Amino acid sequence: MKKQTSIEDKFQTLQNALSEQQTFIMADVEDIFPDLSRATRYWLVSEFVKLGYLKRIRRGTFAFNEWMGKKNIVISKEAGRLIDALAETGFYFYVSGLDILAKYMHHVPEQYPIMLFAEKVAKEEVRSVLVEHGFLVFEPTELKKRYEDAIYAGRDETQVVLYLTDAFEYAEDGLASLEKAFVDTYFAVTRNGYPLALQELVRIYENMQRTGNIDVRKTVTIASRRSIQYDIRYIVESRYITDEARKFVEIMKKGQ
Repeated sequence: MKKQTSIEDKFQTLQNALSEQQTFIMADVEDIFPDLSRATRYWLVSEFVKLGYLKRIRRGTFAFNEWMGKKNIVISKEAGRLIDALAETGFYFYVSGLDILAKYMHHVPEQYPIMLFAEKVAKEEVRSVLVEHGFLVFEPTELKKRYEDAIYAGRDETQVVLYLTDAFEYAEDGLASLEKAFVDTYFAVTRNGYPLALQELVRIYENMQRTGNIDVRKTVTIASRRSIQYDIRYIVESRYITDEARKFVEIMKKGQ
């Protein structure tokens, strides 16, 4: 068995003490390591961030990296079945959307289309594998019609919205990051008619923001890849926008 290093031991101590908290600050670290100097505590936390054990939410506020063990993401049974089916193909892919955001929802739907991103060259192979495993696969532009048709017809196949991409930097081990999942869901709801009330998406965002589990800069960067950076920037900066500015924009819209 590999022996833990001193820094790994200290991280384990930190994690054991703060595992129930969504975020923590340096004062919490001081309570756990009172014998260390202030400089040493800051160095230690910086090392944890460099090693990927922690992520910096904002200045002085940190959170455990959800990719370390995936403890914070519980995907649906059907999404797990999809991942198992595609894992053997060797193609790059990841699941996004509500499977990643479910823990921030008050009421998770019993059924919802799985959002799947797969590499472009694998389109037909991925579709074929999923159909063989009983999934109903369609493209984003077909989402609203195919979803409604399936509901009216009483079909019970798990629906999969297949997005094609060559970008995988915001996903790991087949799962999108929280920021990527939020942007993808916003795009699907507002552009493709994804069956989720906008009010529910607002609650998801507010819960992510309240717990400090969303990186604003990363969210805007990801949104720019989908050409919705203005939407997302407006959302993440909304609390700083004055009523006067909102009125100004409304007047401009009416004049256009």
